[in-house]
Amino acid sequence: MRRAGVLINLASGRGNGKGQALAEHLRNGKNISLRILNNFNEIAPSLDQLASDGITDLFVSSGDGTIQAALTHLVESERWAAAPRICILPHGTTNLSAGDIGFKRRSTAAQADFITTLPDATHQTRHSLRVINPKTGGPRHGLTFGAGAAATATRHAQTNFNDKGVKGSLASFATIASGLSKAAFTSPSADDLSRLDRPCFMQIETKHGINHNGPQLMFIATTLNHLFFKTNPFWGKRNGPIRATAIPYPVPNVFRWALPLMFGREDRKAPDGALSFSGNGFAVTCAEPYVMDGEFFEGPENAPLSVEAGPAFTFITG
Repeated sequence: MRRAGVLINLASGRGNGKGQALAEHLRNGKNISLRILNNFNEIAPSLDQLASDGITDLFVSSGDGTIQAALTHLVESERWAAAPRICILPHGTTNLSAGDIGFKRRSTAAQADFITTLPDATHQTRHSLRVINPKTGGPRHGLTFGAGAAATATRHAQTNFNDKGVKGSLASFATIASGLSKAAFTSPSADDLSRLDRPCFMQIETKHGINHNGPQLMFIATTLNHLFFKTNPFWGKRNGPIRATAIPYPVPNVFRWALPLMFGREDRKAPDGALSFSGNGFAVTCAEPYVMDGEFFEGPENAPLSVEAGPAFTFITG
């Protein structure tokens, strides 16, 4: 017997109203456990209640940050005898995860109908990225991790575009376009904090012999199949659930490398000094904050940050 649980974060999407609209559709639904959040502190107790209700299918109306918090609690709290199937409803600001494994029906009425009836569905499986030793807060589970310009660009999109009403792919596009134009037409400046193309010294290691260090532009890792705009900035054979890429500094020629780097494949050549690999984990050292699914955190003091493939989750997509 399947039972739907719905977690709605009203603050997601800068209050765009999608979560509230879904809640109105579901208020009289039978055999549905509905939990409405007003802040992040309510996620854990709400999930605990859904576990007590015997939820088998968890629908999350939110952005990437709430998804990360939910995945973390599902795994680390050990309150669930079996992980529920998860359905990401793209009601947040950026919805990077939803672009790959989110629910494809966009209207809240159609989403409510699906939640109420729980018909047969298509689904995909993805592992989480488990950050083992952040400086504070204990292990966390997410889907996309970044350092260097990846973290800087995320903060830039949030403060320069999301906070001013520009959301979703448009904010990502504007951030990338501004960064590429500066890199292409103006000389680099390591001290200019307004630029995305600044060096960040990193050391990246794996158990299989990779030891990559020096100034990097950015480092990204994910268990998703593609990122924003269907980009796939990885090359080489896939050998595990995690795919990762480091782009060196100085920045490779933008006109030559921008598209090949964003749309990689196994046989595509990479610029000198770049690194791409896949596997089950890595360790990274970087003096600047990291970002995962739009949420920032710091690594441990005097030790690398360790990241491994977490458990596999089943995501309902349509």
